[in-house]
Amino acid sequence: MGENSNNSTQSIADYLAQLLKDKKQLAAFPNVFIHLERLLDEEISKVRSSLFQINGMKKEPLVLPDGIGPPVSRSEKVYVPVKEHPDYNFVGRILGPRGMTAKQLEQETGCKIMVRGKGSMRDKKKEDLNRGKPNWEHLNDDLHVLITVEDSNNRADVKLQRAVDEVRKLLVPVTEGEDELKKRQLMELAIINGTYRDSSAKGAGLGFEHNPFAKAAFSPTAMGLAL
Repeated sequence: MGENSNNSTQSIADYLAQLLKDKKQLAAFPNVFIHLERLLDEEISKVRSSLFQINGMKKEPLVLPDGIGPPVSRSEKVYVPVKEHPDYNFVGRILGPRGMTAKQLEQETGCKIMVRGKGSMRDKKKEDLNRGKPNWEHLNDDLHVLITVEDSNNRADVKLQRAVDEVRKLLVPVTEGEDELKKRQLMELAIINGTYRDSSAKGAGLGFEHNPFAKAAFSPTAMGLAL
């Protein structure tokens, strides 16, 4: 079962690498293939989400009620347990490579996710210099994740609760070597940096045919075209 899971993860990573390569090539023709760009971005988002389905746990899409009342701004802080686990890299786990984990979470929940407080800045000297200045008040607070959302009150409640739940999952330390999320974050970082080795590279021009995940994603059933 573990081997099947590894093979599936490899196929998804291969496909994501191919999609990002396509996106890079498409960038040479800005505003030419508008619909293709949109479809490619949607597919990349879907595949990224699949890559981070740990132990086959698929996240249910957020179901929102009809909005009632005017838009409101809501926020909540989720504190990071740095006192209990001072050496654990919570910030890296929350943000992910190039901030992609946090961005994916924002996309899934409709909330803004920001790491704030002591230890939230990579440059510690800059953090010390900014502490106490206007607009940097958060640096006086303990390390936390600030979640904000703007929507009607009832919809904001649903979005905020989902985001809080997902962030809390990221704040549970996992033993080094057993952290499946970190492994996939490193895999994604390699893809972004162009150092990832595609397992279907031997058939470079035939990546689609050799990739079961890609074939499944574009099957008639998956695309709603099955008769």
